Amino acid sequence: MTQGKKTVLIAVALVAFIAIGVVQRPINYLRYDEKAKSQGWGMAETARTGDGKAKNLLFDLPVQFFGAAALGLREATASLLWVRADEFFHTGQYEAILPIVRLVTWLDPQQIEVYTTGAWHLDYNFVDSEERSDRRYIPPAVRLLEEGVENNPGIYNLYFELAWTHYFQKAKKYDKAIYWMKRAQDKVARDVNTGKVIPRPAYVARMLAHCYEKAGMFDECEAQWKRCMSEAAAARTAADSTSYQEEIIARKNLGLFLLRRGWRYGDLAAYERGIKVIDDIVNMDPVQKRALEAAKASLARWKATGIVPRDVKPPVDVNFKVAWKRVKSKVIRIKGSADMAAVEEYRNLESEPYTNYYASNVKRPVYARDKFRNGARLKIMLVDYDYDFWNLPEPKYFSWDIDRSQTVMWDDTAIHNGKFDILIDMSKDPQIYPFAKDKYKLVIWLNPQESADFIQDRIGWKGEGMTDKQFVNTTINPGYRMLFKEFIIQKRDII
Repeated sequence: MTQGKKTVLIAVALVAFIAIGVVQRPINYLRYDEKAKSQGWGMAETARTGDGKAKNLLFDLPVQFFGAAALGLREATASLLWVRADEFFHTGQYEAILPIVRLVTWLDPQQIEVYTTGAWHLDYNFVDSEERSDRRYIPPAVRLLEEGVENNPGIYNLYFELAWTHYFQKAKKYDKAIYWMKRAQDKVARDVNTGKVIPRPAYVARMLAHCYEKAGMFDECEAQWKRCMSEAAAARTAADSTSYQEEIIARKNLGLFLLRRGWRYGDLAAYERGIKVIDDIVNMDPVQKRALEAAKASLARWKATGIVPRDVKPPVDVNFKVAWKRVKSKVIRIKGSADMAAVEEYRNLESEPYTNYYASNVKRPVYARDKFRNGARLKIMLVDYDYDFWNLPEPKYFSWDIDRSQTVMWDDTAIHNGKFDILIDMSKDPQIYPFAKDKYKLVIWLNPQESADFIQDRIGWKGEGMTDKQFVNTTINPGYRMLFKEFIIQKRDII
């Protein structure tokens, strides 16, 4: 946006602010021409305060903010507005924050914190009565960060936020996480106090290695951990212990990753490389020492016998069962079972000397022993039939407007002792779950990519170690074996 356009928009905002403050129009949404709308306006002008009363958001912003902007003090105005946003955060007036985010990013596009906090706010702060976040805000959150990248292309921060906070943690889109993390890795940082260019934090490169692992890109993961090690070694000085610690962290992660390739898939070459990497660590903790000695013993046995076991073989028959029922209007219950994974499955795993899980379990009193290795989680989605989470829209312009006729509910539940049972109440939040359409889909799935390490020890990174007579899906996430069940639901069945 040019300086002239910014000035015009600030003037328009000032005039609108005065007009709204005078007449207090009782409308729910601001209406601007298409150009203004493309820049992000469209949020309700009113919000509920802590006492339940309606408050005009623009009128509540002091006149001096706009006066300062009109005088050319844009950065100072932006800072004052952001202080006010912090007050709204602490009082729970979340809708009031979004217009301020928009104004601040116009006035001072280099305020990194505003993009980061605004996107996080969209992703996590709009929740229903049971603390489920409103997933309809994911596209606006991502677009806000993309706009921040466009305005701050030379530093790593917002590339990293897109990769880690949003695509890796929130949306679970690991290919896009890799795309943005690779770009973050090639950028510098700036000192917040001096503005000077400084090296980007080492954790950016580490997180890229984790992204590669999640995406099943094993060779790239190994190469990335090696890059982390070499960068840390190059940055090390006699007076700086941080780089040495970074090198050790990378070495530990690389070694364990390579051992897992051996345990899970019988990859002898990776196993030998893992042993060498860990063997070079000077100060090892007891777990690492146990893992190293077990790895050496396993390698010797494999070479002597020619038998290379794989912990993902034979695959576990999950015997997945799932059903749902309507409890009352907009309240459903989902129950089922999954043999994932019985403790006996861990008895002779090559990873057992490292995890020591089975041995620890059998030492407990019989009544206290686990029957299943608990911790696997199922994802649950009840959405409009035409909602496509796998290909979310990518808006050209940032706007916090969402389709309020859309119903999008996401949740998850743990498989505990081979069973799961969850009650989902959507009746208290008609604004989030309007059920305006006639047809819906209820989807329940388990993605091995998102499973904990100790679950992957048996089923593998890509689900190679699990099977099921009915519910294994290999098409939604190519290259992966997912547990997947979809129910088609009519509106009358849930209302």
